[in-house]
Amino acid sequence: ARAAFERLLKLPAGDEVNDALLGAGVAALEIDLVADFDRVAARLAATSEDHARRLGSALSRPRFLLRGMGGLDRAWLEHFADVLDAVLDAYDELFAFREWSKVPGKKLRFRIHLEAAITKPPHFAPQFPFHSEIDFPVLDAKSFTSPSADGKFFFYGLCHELGHVVAMWGDREREEDFHAWAHFTGVVVVEHLAKAGKHKWLADLKDAKWRSLTLERERLKDSKPSVADRDGVLALLIALHDRVGTKALGAAINQLDAENKRLRVNGVRYY
Repeated sequence: ARAAFERLLKLPAGDEVNDALLGAGVAALEIDLVADFDRVAARLAATSEDHARRLGSALSRPRFLLRGMGGLDRAWLEHFADVLDAVLDAYDELFAFREWSKVPGKKLRFRIHLEAAITKPPHFAPQFPFHSEIDFPVLDAKSFTSPSADGKFFFYGLCHELGHVVAMWGDREREEDFHAWAHFTGVVVVEHLAKAGKHKWLADLKDAKWRSLTLERERLKDSKPSVADRDGVLALLIALHDRVGTKALGAAINQLDAENKRLRVNGVRYY
């Protein structure tokens, strides 16, 4: 495979070669060979602007792998990666989840693409080629900012989707938690980072003004904890948060993982 890859890089430019290079670049990224991905990207940049744009850019860090598409460059990914590292650190501090990708040693994966308009929000689902992949559309090619002028909460969305990676309950017909769990973890993490105020980039990520645990607690102050509807489940999670704390909730998920009870995503395992 290595010898074939090297031969491919040396072939004369052409549509078939560019298609093959695009496929090779994607394959390299799938196994976290970012240096090879970059070699393909450099070759395509010199021979086919269209193929280079379709391949995009990539960045690998110890816990995750990013692919930027639609014109997002390495500098953009570096900034996003700094935010993502801080979000994962916050999840560690708050919940201490032991598992993320559900496959030992496999990194979280983000497919980040620049769009003229957001038609679908950030999304995690088990049907992606990599079950720990999050599809993440963005609007700003210059930096990672949130919310957008039309009210898209990308920072909260990042925190929210990671909650889905940890756990989802139900099946394709019915979400047993009514989408409350990821909203709960999302607002908890957003508020935690905003209150800590450690990062300069928070000046561009103002979601806590509209998405926070404090706001949800106030909104649900007269709601009874239950499993009957979304607000009931959310009130239940907030009550558990206030009674036992986030570490206890994380410990419960970790115990399910330790007992191999991972049937939490639409009735299928993560792997």
